[in-house]
Amino acid sequence: MGHPKTKAPEFELFSAEQLLDNTVTDFELYLKLSEHLVLYSSHGYHWEKRELEDLLREGHKNFIIRAEDLPKVKMYAEMARLPEIDNNEEPAQRIHSIEQVGASFTRALFEGEITETCVDKAKQLGKSIVHCLQEDPQSILHISELASHDYYTYHHSIRVATYAVAIALEMGQKDEHQLNELALGAIFHDIGKKYLPLSLLHKAGTLTEEEWAQIRSHPELGRESIKELSFGHVPAEIILHHHEKLDGTGYPHALEGDAILPEVQIVTLADVFDALTSVRSYQKKRSNFNALDFIKQKMLGEKISRDTFKALVASLAEKEPD
Repeated sequence: MGHPKTKAPEFELFSAEQLLDNTVTDFELYLKLSEHLVLYSSHGYHWEKRELEDLLREGHKNFIIRAEDLPKVKMYAEMARLPEIDNNEEPAQRIHSIEQVGASFTRALFEGEITETCVDKAKQLGKSIVHCLQEDPQSILHISELASHDYYTYHHSIRVATYAVAIALEMGQKDEHQLNELALGAIFHDIGKKYLPLSLLHKAGTLTEEEWAQIRSHPELGRESIKELSFGHVPAEIILHHHEKLDGTGYPHALEGDAILPEVQIVTLADVFDALTSVRSYQKKRSNFNALDFIKQKMLGEKISRDTFKALVASLAEKEPD
């Protein structure tokens, strides 16, 4: 008996003009030379404008990619289409731009394959949030109010990241690396929900036990989905444990007290606050005051850290100019 034939890989054309300066590709790119395919760049290759210009000048207008890499190529293109944040905008306007770009980013993330390109874009968004709030902490007061729950899933994560950074700054955190790590984890905190049906996420009625079990699976699904990507310990912990509560009543591991990282506790509060102040399929939105009062009456001390809560309240208070 002969050995079964190995199926030859299928290839597609990829225009060199789709490559952008200061980006990383998550897929192999080949050039055709003398009827042979030659590997030009492998996974994780960093592109710069000068090299791209040289390639086009030399007549290399198309690369060859493996057909199996098309989902990664599509995500690279999606990330490339997202507008850059204009850091010259006034912070009050810039926070709106960050939210809009962040919502488009999250939509692409939920609809496509998670790649290193996504992580790089999330890091850029996280840095934009940190710089905006460092420049003007009051810009947190300009986060938009959405009229419909239909886009809640896409806007939620970027707003949670913004609240989380505001809380951390109010608590005295000045280390930019740690602030960026906090923002990255918050942006990705609900990524596990991309593996759940939208009909479940938007269900208006009471969830069954089976549906609750599905919902409670999203932290572990999220952690699993990024394990091969360049996430640090803190962002990964945020994804896995943002539903833990101080009294051990949370999930998935029923952690208690100091077993929950301070950064995780911050994102947990930011997550709860944004959920309470947003229109959801199963609830009306609360005002900031009513949401804070609900947390104070129902969760403070037992489930939510008092210091973290005080920092959120302080970050939302309008301050007199110096």
